[in-house]
Amino acid sequence: MKCEIGISDLKKEEFWVSVFAEFLATFFFVFMVCGSCLLWDKNDPPAVQHIALCAGLGIATWAMAVGHWSGGHINPAVTVGFLSSNKIAILQGVCYIVAQFFGGIAGSAMLYGLTPVDKRGTLGATVPNAGVSTGQAFGIEFLLTFLLVLTIFATTDAKRNHYGYEVPLAIGLCVTVCHLVGIRFTGCGINPARSFGPAVIMNIWTDHWVYWAGPVAGAILASLLYHFVFRARKELGPNADKAVGPEDVELH
Repeated sequence: MKCEIGISDLKKEEFWVSVFAEFLATFFFVFMVCGSCLLWDKNDPPAVQHIALCAGLGIATWAMAVGHWSGGHINPAVTVGFLSSNKIAILQGVCYIVAQFFGGIAGSAMLYGLTPVDKRGTLGATVPNAGVSTGQAFGIEFLLTFLLVLTIFATTDAKRNHYGYEVPLAIGLCVTVCHLVGIRFTGCGINPARSFGPAVIMNIWTDHWVYWAGPVAGAILASLLYHFVFRARKELGPNADKAVGPEDVELH
């Protein structure tokens, strides 16, 4: 979809399919990631690697599944990043974000309903770990989301000729690395919809603003930095000798 999307596009089936794709992908992502955090055995809690792989492979899977329709954002912070660099229209971005938050709530609610009462625990709600200050939690969420969004912009840059499985795989690997680092600090939200879903269902709001402010700020900085500093100025690959023109330095 182009950035010129307007009110008239609300009548088009393609627009709503893309919005539903974001809802469905976020629904399953939150369901899977929070499901990987459940405490089935108090003497054998889920390993960090277990949760990180679930998050990374989940993102890669759903980015591949719905990327051709919606771009596979599956994260309000990512959508805000695309909005801040004018990659998608405001109406499209707002609808994506609403769909993502509802997807996160629905995924958490479904997990709650399917999980035995004594196994639910916090349902994977993200809160800062003991000893981690609010400022430190914000910093972790900011930096890890910055890394994620910068990676997304780099792998989806049309002039870098990245296609096929390498794009969702690279993003999924980045999500995995972020979780390997961030789980011990904050539970690794880096996605406001992922944090919001279980918070609503379990009514757990400890320092919850961190899981909105950190990711959104990190996403905006990463998107602007990539657009104005790191984006490819000419084709890489078969057309690598293409000269840089005026269109390469203007905002899309």
